[in-house]
Amino acid sequence: MSTHLSPDHIAAIERERRVVVNFDAFPSMMNLPSINVEHMKAVLFEFFDDPRTRIDSVWWNFTEGNEAYWPSKILPFIDAPPYGEWKETGFDPVQTLLDETRRRGLETFFTYRINGSDNDVSGRVPRLAMKEEHPDWLIHTWNKTIGDDIGQRLNGYWNFAVQGVRDYKLSILEEVAGQYDYDGMEIDFARVSPVLPPGRQWENRDALTDFMRSVRSMLLRVGEKRGRPYLLAARVPENLVGCRMDGLDVETWAREELVDIFTLGCRSFDVDIAAFRRITEDTNIKLYPVLDDHHSTDGYRFPPIEVFRGVMANWLHQGADGLQTFNFAYARSETLEKYGMRDTWTGWQTHRRFYRELADIDAMNQRSKVFVAQRRGGGHGPFVVPNPEDWSTPRWMYFNTNMLAPLPAELDPDGRADTLLHVYVGEQVPPDAEVTVRLLLSDDSAADLPEAERLQRVLVATIGHPDSRLENVPPAIGIERRVELRLNNALLETSSVDDGWLVFKARPAQLATADNLVGLKLSETRHGAQGRVTIEKLEIHVNR
Repeated sequence: MSTHLSPDHIAAIERERRVVVNFDAFPSMMNLPSINVEHMKAVLFEFFDDPRTRIDSVWWNFTEGNEAYWPSKILPFIDAPPYGEWKETGFDPVQTLLDETRRRGLETFFTYRINGSDNDVSGRVPRLAMKEEHPDWLIHTWNKTIGDDIGQRLNGYWNFAVQGVRDYKLSILEEVAGQYDYDGMEIDFARVSPVLPPGRQWENRDALTDFMRSVRSMLLRVGEKRGRPYLLAARVPENLVGCRMDGLDVETWAREELVDIFTLGCRSFDVDIAAFRRITEDTNIKLYPVLDDHHSTDGYRFPPIEVFRGVMANWLHQGADGLQTFNFAYARSETLEKYGMRDTWTGWQTHRRFYRELADIDAMNQRSKVFVAQRRGGGHGPFVVPNPEDWSTPRWMYFNTNMLAPLPAELDPDGRADTLLHVYVGEQVPPDAEVTVRLLLSDDSAADLPEAERLQRVLVATIGHPDSRLENVPPAIGIERRVELRLNNALLETSSVDDGWLVFKARPAQLATADNLVGLKLSETRHGAQGRVTIEKLEIHVNR
């Protein structure tokens, strides 16, 4: 049975909302060297105040969900600067950011990490009374201790199969909803799965659905009491099989309209928007895929803007209502330096440019783009998600793993069978565009060759890999003449080499505005060759 929604509620769902920013306020505000509120506003709102950017909604994320830096009767106050100083002065950063966002005419949500990590990755394991009192309510996963050098046992994650956990979390959300006049609330299941017993998530799905019903009912009551709707969003895995693995019965949530918005995925370019469109048909539910540029899809942290354009073109073509950015920059480097904050945003120029281009989608559609085949794993470090070069199937959760991504993939050493990949192109490529297919390979058999006999070495990926640097194993010179590439079964001309990549020219008419099938094979066998030839990256470049 679907939830009855008032006309005002439906109008709030239908509000124009192309660009949503999920703003992780905790590390940003920890960077502030003083309590100066004007400095805080000048930094955190710089990109929002840029008249050329397009940002419609700001969803404020406050820590990992088990400590508060607002006046709470339920959660312990966070033990980290500058929050203790702010508490003593009566300053409430949650209220201040809400007020400043609304003063700018922007929609604003409170986004809540439903099962956060207690900020323990910094080497500090906070003592949380509820977890100490109820060890049987917890799930212990991949990292039971911080590390051999510290050896502290982590607190564990909440098990939502337990009624007491669901009641406790509902009380936190109800306190926030009653205390702060947000336009809505997002339940973020990306931080952290598992939320149900590993290996039994799907069979325990009804417990999580019961929790979502409770949250929905609570927010409807709060909205009725205040005379204004209180919307509900949920961040869930980017496809239905991932939701099932993690125990999120999104089909039932959609059928009963337990949410108003699905935010889809976190660090995946490949989002099954069509499936979510199907399950939300005849509802008012909106779909916003998520673009994370910190724990990014493997190999594409701080990419050229052409990659962002390609992702956005694909999502809009598949029926998304907009996008949510996550871990994007919010200010220029010089602004951060001016106010004594650490500059951690290498990609701020690209992020600001992307926000500006989102103001005019038609103009963006006329610009060059890159469409990519995705790599699995990566993005966090192997203690959370295995890296693709040392892959094993994650068992704790689907979320954030990109486990269905096709790369890396090996070429058939006998040259008989194509390695087949899909690359989605979400635009009608004009006949005068320049189209190339770029291929990055590793060849183990060439590892001992002199550098002069191999192609140029290429950086494949950064975050999550040892020393934040994964390079390919450059193939021997001449590989460009021994690899065949077919685009929708059309054999392309022999490739050239550009900075270690193989580059194949294609004609615009060879591209489909949808999934494109790319077949790759060796044109000759490798009898006696030791080692594998591996596809590290595959990209389709459309230059205008």
